[in-house]
Amino acid sequence: MLRRFGILTFGVAPFANLEREWRWADELGFDFGWVPDTWAIKGYADFEAWTLLAALARVTTRLRIGTLVTTIIGRPPALLAAQALTIDHLSQGRVELGIGVGDRPADCDVLGVPRWSPAERVARLEEQLVLLDRLLRGEAVSREGTYYSVQTAPLVQPAQRPRPPLVVAAEGPQALRLVARYADAWSTIGGYQPTVWAGGTGQRFSEAEALSSTRARVEQLSRHCIELGRDPARLRRSVLAYGQAVDPLSSLDAFDHFVGSYTEVGIGEFVFYWPPLANVAAGRPISTEQRATAEQIARARLAGPS
Repeated sequence: MLRRFGILTFGVAPFANLEREWRWADELGFDFGWVPDTWAIKGYADFEAWTLLAALARVTTRLRIGTLVTTIIGRPPALLAAQALTIDHLSQGRVELGIGVGDRPADCDVLGVPRWSPAERVARLEEQLVLLDRLLRGEAVSREGTYYSVQTAPLVQPAQRPRPPLVVAAEGPQALRLVARYADAWSTIGGYQPTVWAGGTGQRFSEAEALSSTRARVEQLSRHCIELGRDPARLRRSVLAYGQAVDPLSSLDAFDHFVGSYTEVGIGEFVFYWPPLANVAAGRPISTEQRATAEQIARARLAGPS
């Protein structure tokens, strides 16, 4: 199985730090650079995600770039498609549109949007995907939906053909069906309990439970693909190093353990927090030792710039 590796960077000021880290990742040989679309986590969301991506597109040359993931809460599909197509051109065809229902109720409060039920969020996600699949191709779409409507949006033709890839985040059964039907790639947090909406437990899973849950989702996705007449092998599968007791970029052994464990359950793409999550939480700069370790891992395990 071909394995690819990426970093996820929170949009924390100053921008010069983000620019430095993405140039570093670009030169070191990472395959992807991602930013989350977060509104309500204090200290993690100084910059708006798509505006930030536009700037980072211009300071990198080879990284595939995108959102992991854009939440549907504040972005109608025509606007989102226009943002992605703009960056598709700015990056010369390197953008990927990650999208999901969102898992933080406070994001709704920040934007003044009602806290939709889980069923409505999934229904809205499907309408978004139906429209985005066409809008990202540069089609003049007119459609009246239950939640979203578009009238011949005059969007630019994509730099990538037939369109920039759609990366769909999903953990629940209904959203996984949407992945099989519409996505080019699936993004998961690896079986760990996400930040929960009202009624959730906030329970922490063990590593064994998380891996077992991920394996079950991979198998379910394959069944959905087969039912739709789609080759499951053509659906990329990506895991974010969420909820890990040990940062996979803290040592070569930790990296190999994380990557090896999720490779065994059918994952081929791996995303790591950079700067490390503990550094972001504490407002602490990356140490010389942390950078040296990450560079050692990259030299040993990444394919390197082509």
